[in-house]
Amino acid sequence: MVSLQKENLLETAERRTGLQDWGDTRFQDCLSAMLDSVIHEGKLTFFGRFTIRQFLVENLCSRLRVIEVLKRFPEIQAQQIERPIFITGWYRSGTTYLHNLLASHPDGRAPQFWELRRPCPTLDPRSADPRRQIRRVWIESRFHRWLAPGFNNIHPMAPEKAEECLHLFEKACAGTTAFVITEAKNFAWWLLDQGLHQGYEFFKIQLQLLNWLRPGKRWVLKWPYHLWHLDTLLKTFPDAAVIQLHRDPHDAIPSVCSLAAAARAPFCEHIDTEALGKFWLDYYEAGLKRSVEARTAAGNDQIIDIRYPDLVQNPRAVIEKIQDNIKFTESETWLQSIQDNLVLTPPKRHHYAMVQYGLNADEIRERFAKYIEDYDLTVHV
Repeated sequence: MVSLQKENLLETAERRTGLQDWGDTRFQDCLSAMLDSVIHEGKLTFFGRFTIRQFLVENLCSRLRVIEVLKRFPEIQAQQIERPIFITGWYRSGTTYLHNLLASHPDGRAPQFWELRRPCPTLDPRSADPRRQIRRVWIESRFHRWLAPGFNNIHPMAPEKAEECLHLFEKACAGTTAFVITEAKNFAWWLLDQGLHQGYEFFKIQLQLLNWLRPGKRWVLKWPYHLWHLDTLLKTFPDAAVIQLHRDPHDAIPSVCSLAAAARAPFCEHIDTEALGKFWLDYYEAGLKRSVEARTAAGNDQIIDIRYPDLVQNPRAVIEKIQDNIKFTESETWLQSIQDNLVLTPPKRHHYAMVQYGLNADEIRERFAKYIEDYDLTVHV
């Protein structure tokens, strides 16, 4: 019930599905690194070990079904994902808010939470009843809201709402869940050292599967962690349009610490808040440096920069700027419907403080001075 040994997890998934073909075996390197970090650093309770085991087995089962369905329906990999739109930026920089806005465009196709959780629920996913899958995810979400109310207050998730790419990367054991809900810092750095090439390859395959099942004109996708691997994203989707959000690190860093602390609360024996602050301070800096390097290889106008203050203060102007740049079909009706339905309400704020996580305003200012200056970000100290 609580084993986190790799072979046991793989065997359990094979037994549940009756399948054994794992496809590209590089994902097992990710799984090994993740388990080693979670076991030795994770500080998990018994319930935490049980929960992460169930989470991993579910994702491994999904992977096995996807591989089998690709063999049965080879036309899936002929699906074209043309000019996808990716929203990224540091965590807590408004990516979810902007994703929801753009996902409502009539030509947009954003993946919903229910289909990301189980992109391939059966060996003939065309016959799967979406209502049943939505109901299942709704029950799981309700339990999660009860279990971790703090997390859901910060980042609410609903089955039929647009959600982030994270959940498809978890099928390649290349997601961030392990180091967000546990203290598995080594795995976070391992992902940067090794890269997410196999993760992006399997992510694209799953997008093709979803497009085969429920086609869309233009995919609208979002995940803050794309920023840390922008080079691989652009190689995998060379015609992608990337929207990068920018927020004052004095706000963004303690905010992600608050999110991570809320995510860990139900599963960890203890949360070292100062270590949490140091980790995200270093990790944000690493993500910024990597993205700056990756942007040099991007095409002209391929990356659109949006300041968080602009998004909050005048979201319609931001949307119109994006619409012009990414060649989204102009739709005054869409813009008006957004305004009429009050979707332009600014993102919900939650309370946090730098001191809770051992963060120092002077150090943040020193580390990110050029970034703050380049994007004219207001410093709150």
